[in-house]
Amino acid sequence: MKRVLFTILASTLLFVGCKEDNRYLQELDNPELFRQAMKNLTDVIVYDIFSPPVASRVYVYPSIASYAIMQKGNTAHYSGLEGQLADFPDIPNPENENINLNLAAIHAFTVIGKQLIFSEDRITEFQNETYSALQDKGLSNKVLNASKTYGDEVAKIILKWAKGDLYDQTRTYPKYTIKEEDKYWKPTPPDYMDGIEPHWNKIRTMVLDSANQFVPDPPLEIDLTDGTDFKTQL
Repeated sequence: MKRVLFTILASTLLFVGCKEDNRYLQELDNPELFRQAMKNLTDVIVYDIFSPPVASRVYVYPSIASYAIMQKGNTAHYSGLEGQLADFPDIPNPENENINLNLAAIHAFTVIGKQLIFSEDRITEFQNETYSALQDKGLSNKVLNASKTYGDEVAKIILKWAKGDLYDQTRTYPKYTIKEEDKYWKPTPPDYMDGIEPHWNKIRTMVLDSANQFVPDPPLEIDLTDGTDFKTQL
């Protein structure tokens, strides 16, 4: 009887020991992980003190890369971005069966984000902690490496596309020139900061043909006389 019980116990332990640990899949399927990646990028954007226009660029390219990867796993419901965004490149299909698209999307997001900010170590730390936690829940090296390789491939394509948006070139353009007339913007206290991104209209648009496709109405003429439209709005 003892021998039978021992055999049953040994078999049970062997089964439990050999059972594949797939808890990492639940983590990767949870949108919370992507939210954490976005929060990490946001914290770096704040830490590095990027202006709102530049921050929008830091957000958009990693997010587009993530979508482009995830779309490959659900082409029936989500359209590719080729032909929809200006000059958008072809994104290759995942060929390796070990690729987890959720993980590849997170990896591409962080790889691109790291190239668009200054404090790269903060994103590297997030990457290492995330991958280590997933490995503790059963993520194998073959799935991790295959997913990272595909994420790197897509990230490289998106970064090359981003390079063509004229952002780098506008870094060399002159700063905003202060003009004397009252109708023009001027620095204000307490910090008297420079005009933010005066050449942003030269950045490649995503879906518009140019920044001139929808021209806003001109501002009201400055007139502090009581009853004028300007004074009323003021």
